[in-house]
Amino acid sequence: MDEFTRDIEDAQVAHWSCFGRWPRGALIEEAGTLRFETPIPNLPYNGVIRTHLADENADQVIASVVDSFARRGVAFAWWDQPSSTPADIGRRLEAHGLAAVMQVVGMSLELDGWSAEPLSSGVRYEQVLDDDALLVYEDLLFGNWELPEESEESRALIAEGNRFLGPGRVPMHRWIAYTDEEPAGKGLLCLAGPPGVAAVYGMWVRPQARGRGIGFGITTALIRHAQELGCHRVVLHASHLGNPVYRRAGFVERCSFTVHA
Repeated sequence: MDEFTRDIEDAQVAHWSCFGRWPRGALIEEAGTLRFETPIPNLPYNGVIRTHLADENADQVIASVVDSFARRGVAFAWWDQPSSTPADIGRRLEAHGLAAVMQVVGMSLELDGWSAEPLSSGVRYEQVLDDDALLVYEDLLFGNWELPEESEESRALIAEGNRFLGPGRVPMHRWIAYTDEEPAGKGLLCLAGPPGVAAVYGMWVRPQARGRGIGFGITTALIRHAQELGCHRVVLHASHLGNPVYRRAGFVERCSFTVHA
C-alpha cells in the first residue's frame, strides 16, 4: 500500500474512532474488526471501520458483528477499504444482508506550494468556536442526514455527541459558510489521524444554495486552515458529486472505498 492510501485509511479510522470514545459510545476491536458504536440509531453513527479477517473465519465474524448491531436496533455502515481482507469482503457482506450503498474515492492534496483560487463574493466562511455557532452547525447536520423534526431522540443524541466532540475537546475543526447571513453549508477538518495529515469530512451545502461555488469555498477554507496548523497533506473521501470540486482544489485520486449498509 502506498503512503497516500495508508494516510487516507488511517485518517478515516481515527476520525470515526472519536465517536466510539464518546461516553455514550464504544470502540470495539475484536476478531480482526474495529467498530464504533453509539446509541444514535441513524447512519452514519455506527459502523465497522477496519476489517482484517482470515478466509476461514470471515463469514463467522461477519455474522457475529451484524448480529451485534441488529440486537441494538441501529443502522450501521461497513467500510470496505483497500487493505480490507479477505479480498472478496464485499461479496461476503452482501451474502449477510448488507448492500453496497456508496462508492467513494480516496483523494489527497500536498500542501507544499499549494495556493488557493479566488473565492466567490457574497459568501462568508467562519470557524465554529462557540456554542452559538455549534448550534448552527448541528442544524446543518440534521439537514445533511435528512433527519425530520419528529426524530427528537436522534436529534438530541446527535447534538449531545456533537458537543462532546466540540471545539477544544478533540482535534476537529468545523467551518460554516454563510450567504446573506444565513447558514448555507458546512465542513469539518479532522487532525485525529497521522501526524501532519488533515482530513476533510462532513462536507454539505444546502440544496437551495448549490451552484454558487460554496462547496469549493468551504474546501478552500479547510485547506487553508490545515496549512495554518502546520499540516503537509490533506486527505478525503469524494462522492461522485464532490469529485469535481476536490479536483479543482488540487486533490488527486489515490484509491477507492465501498460503503455497505
